[in-house]
Amino acid sequence: MFKKSIALALIVISVYVSFNALLPDKVSTSDTNVSSFSTARALTHLSEISKKPHFVGNAEHENVRNYIVGQLEKLGLKTQVQEGYSISQWGNLAKPKNILAKIEGREQGKALLLLTHYDSNPHSAIGASDAGSGVVTILEGIRAYLSEGKIPKNDIIILISDAEELGLNGADLFVNKHEWAEDVGLVLNFEARGSGGPSYMLVETNGGNANLIKAFVEANPKFPVANSLAYSIYKMLPNDTDLTVFRKDGDIDGFNFAFIDDHFDYHTALDTYDRLDKNTLEHQGSYLMPMLHYFAEANLNNLKSTEDYIYFNIPFFGTISYPFCWAFPMLLLAIVTFFGLLVYGVKNKTLKGKAMIQGFYIFMLALVICGLFTFSSWKLINVIYPDYGEILQGFTYNGHAYIWCYTS
Repeated sequence: MFKKSIALALIVISVYVSFNALLPDKVSTSDTNVSSFSTARALTHLSEISKKPHFVGNAEHENVRNYIVGQLEKLGLKTQVQEGYSISQWGNLAKPKNILAKIEGREQGKALLLLTHYDSNPHSAIGASDAGSGVVTILEGIRAYLSEGKIPKNDIIILISDAEELGLNGADLFVNKHEWAEDVGLVLNFEARGSGGPSYMLVETNGGNANLIKAFVEANPKFPVANSLAYSIYKMLPNDTDLTVFRKDGDIDGFNFAFIDDHFDYHTALDTYDRLDKNTLEHQGSYLMPMLHYFAEANLNNLKSTEDYIYFNIPFFGTISYPFCWAFPMLLLAIVTFFGLLVYGVKNKTLKGKAMIQGFYIFMLALVICGLFTFSSWKLINVIYPDYGEILQGFTYNGHAYIWCYTS
């Protein structure tokens, strides 16, 4: 009994540490060093651009654009607004107005592009997280970078795109019609599909990801949350961001940094300043600064690769990666080791064949029963609370309580 208690305690501690290590536990204040990212300073911008819905065509949309342009110019950057018509792959016609600025590099070569969008979803969203959080992350990150007074090796292009919510039209306009697009070697895109939780890193590339993952590890963000399985799932979902246009139309690689928890706020009137998790915004800043410093000086001409890496993060060890070609030999080694341990256990009479078979059947039976219970009880809950069916995101506001209940 004592050994079982110890094992259970270790499992609980491991789960807690795994989740607790995903996000920064402190939010940087306005007193933070001027050359460092400050969430408090970023929030001052967010309070200004998330007062009202600012979808394409309404008055607040213009106010938000003017505010962003003004803040970039306060940093000493020359801005431009790219305006034009775009027919996106989603089949819509729009006239986006992209906000652009550039920090000139000291050498010729490919440029680093920082990307997010400033329009809110036209349904009813306030747009604090999606993607006001991305806008203020870039504004504060660029301010901190410029405060050091150094000139980067590579050009740094800032693109705050428009009409992303309508059909990625701003990205389409830039990639296919702006002269700077052909200079871009890498994109860092900041997005949101909720209002909290850790920000996941997802790679967007038309080829292998090996060089991108190596560079990500070398950039050494403090709280990496990255998993190659997550990207495999992402590719199967009908979700696109501005970065998709860069990959498809421009064959330009990039990194997505997006958070997805509390996604019942996504594209609703609840996507507000107050509901954005401040630790999540801190997490976005913890990605931007090391990536900005690293890729501002890196060779962006050699990021293409034909080799894929498997990668995942472990608390306190950062991002672990290895070539995809190792997967099959590692699987064979695991199978041989497993059966070797079984044979050893049976020979030494520490394992009993009959008991193992019984345990296997009990395990499978438990899986079936739990699955049937979860499915049928959720159907019953939806009958009791038919209003759940009207929630746009398909996730109830007490959804985390249901998840806790079912997993317990």
